[in-house]
Amino acid sequence: MELIRISDSKLKIMLNAEDMAHYAITSDLLNYENTETRRIVWQILDEAKHKTGFDAASDRVLIQVYPSRTGGCEMYVTKVPPPLPHPSEGDNMRTREGRSELYLFTNLEGLLQACRQLACHMPLGESTVYALEGGGYYLLLRGEAIDTATGAPPAYCPAEEYGERKKCTAARMAYIKEHAVCLCEKGAIEQFSVLS
Repeated sequence: MELIRISDSKLKIMLNAEDMAHYAITSDLLNYENTETRRIVWQILDEAKHKTGFDAASDRVLIQVYPSRTGGCEMYVTKVPPPLPHPSEGDNMRTREGRSELYLFTNLEGLLQACRQLACHMPLGESTVYALEGGGYYLLLRGEAIDTATGAPPAYCPAEEYGERKKCTAARMAYIKEHAVCLCEKGAIEQFSVLS
């Protein structure tokens, strides 16, 4: 077995025909769904760790296997970075103005009706509207529209009649800023309420 550490995140393992016979595997039968194959692969990776210092056990890894003409195979083991959090994960963001709340509307009519109801029934804080590329709208509420004493949204918010409350996380806001157009950065409730 020949080991080449390509980088901190990538290792090349070359097995010849004798190595394949030693581990009782063939490149055609290297199926990671098979428990015995997984055991053999981790045995090889454990040996590679002792010889090269490449530790695959603490990370998610991608393993690619290419058969060679001489009966062996080449394995490339790549450490995969952890996935980014889904936009819905995490706690709601807090800004200098207090907690932020976010509502998703599938159509413009729902957004306009929600803004009209919010303008009539709730104290107005800062509000922003974003239009998504594929359709739909986000309404971001900050400040007085949120119960600043508890940091929680009010028990009843008229926006929920027309749209869906979403967690306002940093990941979701990054997604919105990348995939949406800001239609109104400040005072969106006031401006959109007169359009309904």
